[in-house]
Amino acid sequence: MRQKRPLSGRLFPGRKEQENDLGLGTKIGASGERLISKNGTFNVRRSGRRQWLIYEPLIEMPWWQFLLLVVAFYFAINSVFAVILASLGPGALIGVEEAEFGQRLLKSFFFSMQTFTTVGYGAISPASVAANFVAVTDAMVGLIAVALVTGLVFSRFSRPKAHILFSSNALIAPYKEGKSLQFRIVNERSNKIINLEIQVVFSWTETQGGEATRRYIALKLEREKVTLFPLNWTLVHAIDEDSPFYNLTPDRLHQMNAEILVIVQGFDETFSQTVHANNSYMADEVLWGYRFDKMYYSEGGVVRLELDKLDDITKT
Repeated sequence: MRQKRPLSGRLFPGRKEQENDLGLGTKIGASGERLISKNGTFNVRRSGRRQWLIYEPLIEMPWWQFLLLVVAFYFAINSVFAVILASLGPGALIGVEEAEFGQRLLKSFFFSMQTFTTVGYGAISPASVAANFVAVTDAMVGLIAVALVTGLVFSRFSRPKAHILFSSNALIAPYKEGKSLQFRIVNERSNKIINLEIQVVFSWTETQGGEATRRYIALKLEREKVTLFPLNWTLVHAIDEDSPFYNLTPDRLHQMNAEILVIVQGFDETFSQTVHANNSYMADEVLWGYRFDKMYYSEGGVVRLELDKLDDITKT
């Protein structure tokens, strides 16, 4: 494994790197850790009072986790009501006369689920005052729970999100008479994203006065904006004398703790809202001497775009 250490001195003296830090600052990631994770989130974990907020995690978590959590909540809360009802003894519920606690517990659980969801088959009903109070509470909690889950499901469906896929690697590929830094993106869905803009920033660490500092330079792209985004888009940064990649080698890139930050923003016509996506490429995710393969072709008068070929590359 390569040993990462910040370079001493200014790598690009005279440039205004600080103006292009995207708001990340010069101290974050100074030890070489990643700034933007591969899933597009910032590599920052919050702690303190904010850890008790649950709305955001419920909106952001994957669907399978959300549905599993809802099912677990329903079973857990009805199990609590079942224990309370079964503890009231035989006769508290009409239709639950068993003397053994375990038998009452199972029937009490089914009664709680029926009450919680307002199904109410009628085979089991509360008899005592205490059982009626528990049933009323069960029904009230059920109505609130259904309303909350319905609101969360709606929020998850209505939340605009850019399903933009990034190539796994960035490439140093031939370009005109020289070389270029390239990576490509594609819209995973068939919805329209228009006025797509992209910003790419090259970041690295240096040591000044014995203190590690992170620097930033915005990379000039061949094209920074497209009006329509029906196919894949290969982003190209020409490596010339003005490029920070000029005369860089793979080993030097690793020594610099380099990271290429990518910010994409566009307008989603489906939700009529602006959507954005983030990604980054570390030094070991930059491949030298490759080019991207074509992702689309014509078939029967229709252009077919193959998303599975996003990462297909060929050695030059």
